This record gives sequence, structure tokens and C-alpha cells, in this order.
Amino acid sequence: MTIVNNEAMLLNLDLNLLRTFVVVYRAKNLTAAAETLRVSQPGVSHALRRLRTHFDDPLFIRTGTGVRPTRLAADLYAEISGPLSHIVASMEDRTRFDPATSHRRFRIALTDLGEAGLLPRILLATGSVGPGIEIEVVPLDIDTVARDVVTRDIDAAITSSAVLGQVNQEVLFRDRYACLAPADLEDDNGRIRVEDLQRLPEARVGSSAGHGAITEAVTTLGAGVLSRAPQVEVPRFTSLPWIVARCGYVAIIPIDAFAALTVPEGAKLLELPFPSPTTAVYLVSHAAADADSATAWFLDTVRSALAA
Repeated sequence: MTIVNNEAMLLNLDLNLLRTFVVVYRAKNLTAAAETLRVSQPGVSHALRRLRTHFDDPLFIRTGTGVRPTRLAADLYAEISGPLSHIVASMEDRTRFDPATSHRRFRIALTDLGEAGLLPRILLATGSVGPGIEIEVVPLDIDTVARDVVTRDIDAAITSSAVLGQVNQEVLFRDRYACLAPADLEDDNGRIRVEDLQRLPEARVGSSAGHGAITEAVTTLGAGVLSRAPQVEVPRFTSLPWIVARCGYVAIIPIDAFAALTVPEGAKLLELPFPSPTTAVYLVSHAAADADSATAWFLDTVRSALAA
């Protein structure tokens, strides 16, 4: 059975039941879902029993750590998560969203660098005005972020690459690139030498983190210095300092964002031996985000927190 062609299955269904379903689907755990919804776990279980009866499907199968969705549950989530988020946002909007009293949860996609360098500033800004506001961070995947914003699965994303899709994207600030190198490497007044960039193996973060501009900008400005294929590719930035410190690699990193991370003993930060490429850091949101006062407030708060 497909949900798309069975709209009657959704008619006359309590909106709160669907909200419970979405929260369970995202949390993959009934206890965590109950905490998010601020209800008892038996209350969540009761809601799921009603949904299972309605759809004639178990919806979630117990696992060692929580629950996993059935095929029908995955189809249902894809169908309702975006519209339901919009409905809930509209309902909250009509009750005059007030960050000082709201317990609204916002979902934002960030890289690990974003979590380390940007998230604390966002939390301080939201918490100072809305002590009950909740923030959920999901890993940024540049290939799916536009879809997740359009379907309202997330409220916003911060990425260093422009995305394709019917979304709003604006430049928050610009960052530049530098080089992590072994601490014992002889440098040229704070700059890494061209011959060392050519000689040492390179570690690089994969394109899913949204920093594909590194390859394009650095290999263009440093033509003949770095290859397009690094010796090792990792999914997160936080491992790079340790790879450099312990294995003798070099890594090209966004210097301002990276300042939030501790460079371990055995590694150091050097300027590049050619003009440093820069990258725009984007705030990505739904095209109609400003129509929802809660989301508009969240986006404005992120802008203010990260203003250069």
C-alpha cells in the first residue's frame, strides 16, 4: 500500500497522532520521543497502537537500541513530514509565537566544524531570549540538504557550498583556507613551502561535508601543487589535526571556522604559499520560511549570532 495514492487513510486522523509518529520516526526511540513530546512513554505507546490499527501495519519494529520503521512507515514519513511541520508551524504562529515562553524545537544541519565553531554562538543567542527553545542538530549532507529543507525536515542548514533547489540561501560570512602541517616542518615565515605541499601526503574532507570548493579553489590557485585525489579522504574535519600530527600529512582547512578546534601538539597552522582562496558560508532555508514567525525568528537569531 502506498500513502500517496491513499489520501483517505489520512483523513479524520488526529494531528497529534501524526506528530507523535514523526517524532518517533526521527528519534528511533520511544523514551526519547516521549521526552521530546513532553508526554509519558505509555502515552507514546498508546498513540502508536492507534496508528497501527488505523494503518494495519506495525509501523515500527523493536531493535536493541530502540525501533526501526517498516516500509510503510518510511513511505508515510516521506508523505507527511513536510506538510505536518508546516501545519504545526502555522498553528504555533496563530498562537503568537513568543520565544520567551515557547518550547519549539528547531532542526539545523551542520558539519562537525559548524557544531564546534558556530553552534555555541547560536545556542547562546537563542538561549538568551528563549530559554525553553530546543535545538536539534543533524549531520549536513550537501547532496540531500536542499530536499530536507524543501520538505521541512530541517528548518535551516549552514554550508560552505551553494545548493541546487528551490530554497533560500544567503551568505552569512566568508572564510579563507590555510594549511595544517606537521609541527616539526620547517616553514617560510609562517607559510608552508610549495615543495612540501607537493611532497607530503594530503588528507581531505569528502565533498558531502559541503567543502567541495577546497578542491576547485586550491587546485586552481595552486596548479601543479595539489592533486585532485588526496591520499586519504575522511567524512569529518575533526580527525584532520590528529592525522596531520601523528601521520605527517598536510590538510587544507577553512581557517576561521577551524579556530574553534584545538590543534594538537604535533601540528601547526600555516598560510598557503599562494593567495588564499575564500569560500562563502551560506544559511539555507525554506523559500517560505519568512511566512512562519517562529522560523523567521530562528533564522534572524542565527544571522545575528554569526554576523561578522
